[in-house]
Amino acid sequence: MTMHDHRQHQQRITTLMASLLLCTACGGGGSASNTSAAPGTAASATTAPTTSTTSDSVTTSTASTTSTTAPPAIPHTRSSWSDVISLPIVPVAAANLPNGKVLTWSAFAPDNFGDENAWGQTYSAIFDPASRTSQQRVVTETQHDMFCPGTTMLADGRILINGGSSSQKTTFYNPANDAWTTGPLMNIPRGYPGNTILADGSVLTLGGAWSGGASAKDAEIWSPSGWRVMSGIPIAPFIGPDPRGTYRGDNHLWLFAQANGRVFHAGPGANMHWIDTSANGQVVNAGTRGNDAYSMNGNAVLYDIGKLLKIGGAPAYEDADSNNAAYLIDMNNVSVRKIATMNYARAMHNSVVLPNGQVVITGGQTYVKLFSDDSSVLMAELWDPKTEIFSKLSAMQVPRNYHSFSLLLPDGRVLVGGGGLCGACTTNHANVEILTPPYLLMADGTAASRPAITSAPTTGSYGASITVTTNVTVNAFVLMRLSAVTHSINNDQRRVPLQSSSVDGRSHQLAIPANRGILPPGYYMLFAMNADGVPSIANTIQIR
Repeated sequence: MTMHDHRQHQQRITTLMASLLLCTACGGGGSASNTSAAPGTAASATTAPTTSTTSDSVTTSTASTTSTTAPPAIPHTRSSWSDVISLPIVPVAAANLPNGKVLTWSAFAPDNFGDENAWGQTYSAIFDPASRTSQQRVVTETQHDMFCPGTTMLADGRILINGGSSSQKTTFYNPANDAWTTGPLMNIPRGYPGNTILADGSVLTLGGAWSGGASAKDAEIWSPSGWRVMSGIPIAPFIGPDPRGTYRGDNHLWLFAQANGRVFHAGPGANMHWIDTSANGQVVNAGTRGNDAYSMNGNAVLYDIGKLLKIGGAPAYEDADSNNAAYLIDMNNVSVRKIATMNYARAMHNSVVLPNGQVVITGGQTYVKLFSDDSSVLMAELWDPKTEIFSKLSAMQVPRNYHSFSLLLPDGRVLVGGGGLCGACTTNHANVEILTPPYLLMADGTAASRPAITSAPTTGSYGASITVTTNVTVNAFVLMRLSAVTHSINNDQRRVPLQSSSVDGRSHQLAIPANRGILPPGYYMLFAMNADGVPSIANTIQIR
C-alpha cells in the first residue's frame, strides 16, 4: 500500500465511521441504555435454545427453540448497541487491518469445523465497519484449515496464522495486496497454542495439544528464516490442571512480550513465569496469581504499560462453573492484587481495552458448555482503572460464547461477533454487533463531541518524536496495537500512553518509547483524547 493509498483509506475511515457513530448514538438500530426495553420483554429472537431469564441478562435453556430477554433495569452506565449485522461465515477468529477493516475466518466450512488435516481450505470474510458489508473468500492457496490456530500481527502488517486443524502449517495474510501465502512448517504440530510477538519482531508459540498428536508442545520461535525449537522452554511448567489433562491444559496461554526477548506468562494456570527467549531459552517461576485458581477460557488484558487485568475463567475447559474473580498483575515488579469482582461469572468471554484504559467485557457463560447458549451473559461490563470497579453496560442481542470474538475499531467502538461453528446446530451466530461505549455518548444518549487528528505521520521510529496536529485542544495521546483474536485469547492487544508536549494546544510533539518491549514493532491506532476522555477517530501508524 502506497502512502497516497494509505491517506485515502484514512480519510474514508474518518468520514464514514463518524457518520455511522452519529447514527448509532441517535438510535439507528441500536438500543441506548436509557431507553432499554421494559422488564421481561423480548429484546431479540435468536436461533439459540429456548431461554428464560434468571437474572438481568443471563439466559438458561429450557427447550429446543428460543429467545433472549432484555435486562429488567437500566444498566448503570450509558451505552448502545448497533443492530445485528449478518456475515457469510461464523467468525471464529478476527484481526484488525491497517485500513480499518476486519479480517474474519472460520474453518474449512463457513459454519462448521472438521477433522485434523482433512481439509486444505478456510472460509474467510473481510468486514467493513464503515459500510457494514463483507466480502467472502475461500482460501485454498495455502492448503491450510485455519481453525483453532495461533495468531500474531507481524511488524510489517501481515498476520501470521500457525497450526490449528492443519496442525503443522503456517499461513500469512498480507493486507497490503490482499494475498494469502504459505509459510514454513512448524517443527511441532499444534492447535490452540498461545502466541506473542517479541520485541525484535519474531514470534513465540507455545502449547497447543488440541491437535498434532500427543507430543509435547514445547516452544518454537518464528523468524524470517523459519521456525526454531526452543529446547530450554518445555511446555510442562505451563500446563494447567484441567480434568482432560494436557489435551486442554496447555491451551490458550496468556503471553506478553517485554524487553530484551523476555515474555511474561500470566495464565490460565495459576503459576506465572518469565520466559527468556535468548539462546535456547529459559523458564523462571514468577510466583502464583495471588489466590486465583486455574482459569481456562478467562481473559488477561494489557491495559497499561506492564499492567494486566485478569478476569473470569473456569476450572475446566468445559462443563464447569465460571468465576467472576478479577486480579491486577503488575509485570514491572511481579505483584498481584485481588480487586472487586465482575457483576457476572464468565468464561469464554472477550475483553477489549479502550483508549482511555477502561476495559469492555462481553459475552461468556456462567456455566461453561461448548456449542451452547445456555447460561449466556448478554449484558456487557466496563472496568474502570481509576475506581477498579465493574459497571454494567447495555445487553447484546446475541449470545457470544465459544468461538466468539471482540476487537477495538478505529472509531473507538467495539466489534463483537461469532459463536458456534457446529454445523447443523442451533447456536451458530454468523453475525456481529457493534458497541458504542460510554465515552462516545452524552448523558442523553446523543453522540459526544470528538476531537480530530488533522495531521499525523504514517510511521514512527523508536526513541524519536513525531508531530501531530489536532482541530481542538487535547489532553492525551495513546497507541493501541492492531490485534488478532480467537477463542477469547488476544495476546496482541496492548495500550501504550504517550508522553506529549504542545506548542499551542493543537500542535503536539509525541515521544515514541525507545523500549521495544513496551511497544513491539507493528501497526497501531493513534488516538487523541480531550479532557473528558473522548477519543478521536484513530490514525494508523507503523512503529518500526
